[in-house]
Amino acid sequence: MAPDLTRYLRLPVDADDGFPQSFRLALGAATYTVALTVTVVEEERLRGGRPLVLPEDGAFMVASVTRESPGAPEVVLRRKLVPYLELEAAELSLVFLSMVVDPRNLGAAGAYGSEVRAGVAVRWAL
Repeated sequence: MAPDLTRYLRLPVDADDGFPQSFRLALGAATYTVALTVTVVEEERLRGGRPLVLPEDGAFMVASVTRESPGAPEVVLRRKLVPYLELEAAELSLVFLSMVVDPRNLGAAGAYGSEVRAGVAVRWAL
């Protein structure tokens, strides 16, 4: 069943910044750090310059979400990503619609056509 996308706000991923990347997100009463990494198991996948449509065999994206707090930050999510799968991260819900990464954006910034479309919603208030 497809998620109800009307309740999601666009997650501010800028694929042109390359991967890995992280950014802070203030939502509700909390602030989070969202980190996205791409793993490619075999270097042959990067030859030829074909964009990676993730996940695919031997290549995937992982999201980590950390909630900032007065004490130590708390990791509320660390998962491999699957398109259209709603992920629960404590009081947040995340969904990644598409993850296309040009190999030139692995470890480097640039406008190579990479695109990550994702959303975030608050499940309940803190």
